[in-house]
Amino acid sequence: MDPKPQLTMKEVSNSAELHPIFTRDPADWMKWVDHEVQVSTEDGEVHVGHVYTVDPVSESILLITQADANLEASSSVSLKLLIGASVRNVKIISEGTEKVKHKFNHLFRPAENVNLNEEDLIARKLKLKSWLEKHRLPVTLGGISGQYLTVADAITVQPPYTEDSCISTNEIVLSRIQGLIKNMPVDEL
Repeated sequence: MDPKPQLTMKEVSNSAELHPIFTRDPADWMKWVDHEVQVSTEDGEVHVGHVYTVDPVSESILLITQADANLEASSSVSLKLLIGASVRNVKIISEGTEKVKHKFNHLFRPAENVNLNEEDLIARKLKLKSWLEKHRLPVTLGGISGQYLTVADAITVQPPYTEDSCISTNEIVLSRIQGLIKNMPVDEL
């Protein structure tokens, strides 16, 4: 019996095609991000929108399209995922502006808190403390000059004293206190 011939690494690498992720420069993918593009797919459809991101492994493109003609001013956008295997051609229609980039950077992030002055923060803290005590929860002031509310030694509420500014390692207690804060009447806040 003849032993099976051994393959060298060079022969192995030549025998298999490399995935484009190993041969295509990441800058090639990034050149589409934030730009308005026209994408042709294998089913003959043409999709127009701004590229939010590209997955270099699957070669899929995430397009953002808007309800009106101006993405910068549009408040309503929709996402369209174009699977990489169906993409045939990508053509840049226009360069992305700074306003588009700024909008994309804030599109999927929570709204930034409005800066409250010191008096409003103190009033909000005291109202929240009163609301929690009304529900028979022990609340103490902590931190520098009493800026934090500590509830039952299990959760800390930091400024601006909303359900999103709660910190705790006990997720059950955290969700219950967040629910209480969320359901606090507006006149209490």
